[in-house]
Amino acid sequence: MEVQESRQKELHAAYLCVKHSVAEDLTSYEDIKRALQYAGHNPTPSFLAKCWQEGQTESITYENFCSLAEQLPEIVIDDMEMLFMKVFGNADGKVSEEEFKNTLTSGDHARDLSDADLDYILQEANIVTEGVVDCSKLCKVIHHTINEMKQLSLQKLEERSAFQRINSKTFTRKKREKCSKVEGNLSHSLSSQSSLNLDGWNEASLKGCFYLDKQSVLAHQYFMEVSCMGPTVVKVRPKSYMKQEPGRGPVDTLAYIFRESPEGMRNYIGFTDQKDSDGSHFWRDTLKEGRYVVIPYTSGCRLRERAQEPKGYIDLVENQGMVQLTSEFRLVLEEMFDQVDLDSNGRLNRQEFNLYNWKTSGEEVQDDEWTVVQNNFDVEDGELTLSGFLALHQLEAEDNGGDSEDLWVSLEAMGYNRLGRQDQAAPFTISVHSQVCHPVLQVSGLKSGGLLLDKAVVRSIMENAQPIKIKNMIDLIKYEYIGEHRASIVIQNKAHSKVSVRVDCSKSANVVTNRPSMDWTVEVAGKSAIIAHQLLPLRLGEDWNVVCEAVVTNELAEEEE
Repeated sequence: MEVQESRQKELHAAYLCVKHSVAEDLTSYEDIKRALQYAGHNPTPSFLAKCWQEGQTESITYENFCSLAEQLPEIVIDDMEMLFMKVFGNADGKVSEEEFKNTLTSGDHARDLSDADLDYILQEANIVTEGVVDCSKLCKVIHHTINEMKQLSLQKLEERSAFQRINSKTFTRKKREKCSKVEGNLSHSLSSQSSLNLDGWNEASLKGCFYLDKQSVLAHQYFMEVSCMGPTVVKVRPKSYMKQEPGRGPVDTLAYIFRESPEGMRNYIGFTDQKDSDGSHFWRDTLKEGRYVVIPYTSGCRLRERAQEPKGYIDLVENQGMVQLTSEFRLVLEEMFDQVDLDSNGRLNRQEFNLYNWKTSGEEVQDDEWTVVQNNFDVEDGELTLSGFLALHQLEAEDNGGDSEDLWVSLEAMGYNRLGRQDQAAPFTISVHSQVCHPVLQVSGLKSGGLLLDKAVVRSIMENAQPIKIKNMIDLIKYEYIGEHRASIVIQNKAHSKVSVRVDCSKSANVVTNRPSMDWTVEVAGKSAIIAHQLLPLRLGEDWNVVCEAVVTNELAEEEE
């Protein structure tokens, strides 16, 4: 078991040397080659050609990568020495440098090494003596290099783990410069509220949704492109449906914006810190031409795991001589269809249907499966209509002989409870407006915001709050932001040792937290910062206030004091 876990960690580490997370697919021949090499393999061109077929293969998931890695044998020194003896026909493993080079550089196959590279390797490996290459020594060098590649990838993984909480040196509080310009003014606080006038602006708009997924939140993420420099607005707004859980206020919905460099690096530039009169939050700036990433965010104060299942349930299927979907279930399906129709054109394209299928079954829609859908259900312009969507679920009910359990699996995956109310998901709409060009907005996936979003959220709080020392400790700081619509508490630890801090907001009035309790203890790693509480008004329209006390609880921190 330990060997298997160690191997899985090596593969995970190797993958992260190529991609930012295992949620991102390998998208090229070079990607899969590099990932396998970081895992300690030397895949042959023929093996890679089978893995990545040009013009046919679009991407390789992390799970597929692991399967491919398991197909490759472990490289051991004895096997390498036997191979060299077989190639050169020498029992002592020694061959002239000229013959060695000719063997490696001859043939029509593609070469990874130039002559200069080969000379450099032979020189650095110190395996050539008086014009003779010692293949036994070379095998040891190769084996050592393989282990170094594994260690390098594991080191990178450990470095990422160390930054699961924000490095305090990177995200210290910055003073914002006041700007008198209307366009691009970022000096508004979170409490600012105005009425946007975007008449005549170019707009691109899509839907999206937050989904509770065990202890994390998944959300649709987006690529945004602007073709020329000019004033740009990003808006995000929660969307309510009639069968939403009664008594629950709108789920707080923000969006964080990152500029993506040509190399794929993503740099945080802002978030929707202003509130419009229509209930949406927006961000406004003068953007340069380029590609951006937009990641929606919710605090978790109002979108959280249900404490218990509701009493009762709706019927999904009725069977009176023939299996039929109930009228209540059809209404829920129509609501679901509207949510997953992200571009609001009344149909589901391949990507939209694939995201729905992945969310409800955990599987991607293959080419032949999409062909079956198009050939057997109602489509327009190659996209699935609402009637086709309903017919697909009708067929599923018939195939199960009227048993509704599989249908319930789909509903629960989409955040619905047994009463047909969506209490574990929160739909929203997101739009981009440009005064000078036609912006492009595309769905990039349905996934967690991960470390990138965590860093940006903490940074945005620290930049908008005054630092307060905790119990006069030099290295422990509380950042307390209290705005008109929300409040946030961040604890920053500048010391090297981790510290436990009790953050008590129980004396606050009319607020709800994202934590299980208003009195919550957080463990803050050395040189990092962490969100202790996100707070929202419990009853909208009523007065609310935040009282927060932070107390160090572990003995180590008390000794440092």
